[in-house]
Amino acid sequence: MSLRIDTEETLLISAEGYAQRCQELEELRTEARSALAERLREARQDGHLDDNPALYDLFEEQAQLERRIALLEAQLAVAEIVAPAGDGLAGIGSIVRVRDDTSATGQYELVGPLESDIGNGRVSIAAPVGRALVGRSAGEVVEVETPRGPLAVEILHVRSRGRPTSESRLAA
Repeated sequence: MSLRIDTEETLLISAEGYAQRCQELEELRTEARSALAERLREARQDGHLDDNPALYDLFEEQAQLERRIALLEAQLAVAEIVAPAGDGLAGIGSIVRVRDDTSATGQYELVGPLESDIGNGRVSIAAPVGRALVGRSAGEVVEVETPRGPLAVEILHVRSRGRPTSESRLAA
């Protein structure tokens, strides 16, 4: 699977997501490259290059490392950090609590496309749910296109990540 980065478009990302990618890039450029270079030196000392499967495996690992570095560099080059909205509207960095028409509730953190992790409640603003929620506020009902058809979702609460809600202040 290949992720193509269009250098003409920006990729929206949270400050936290940007910092995580910068940290990963720095670790790959320094620690990972250094460790791999040492392993390559050791493998080269283990006999002829013609018959050294471990060396060939390390060359493949090196190619994968360099591809990941290049991908992160390309992503960061076109990334645009988006600050969480403080106006009660859902956007990148917002935590949105919703209730669907079956009365089931859920909570999502809206993130940029690079940060999506649905298993941990992090929904991309490019995904159907994220697109439907962006720019909306508590009390609104939005329609989300799902594979099973449209689903009405009521927005119960919107807050910026890291900001306490009235519920959490009451619990304290």
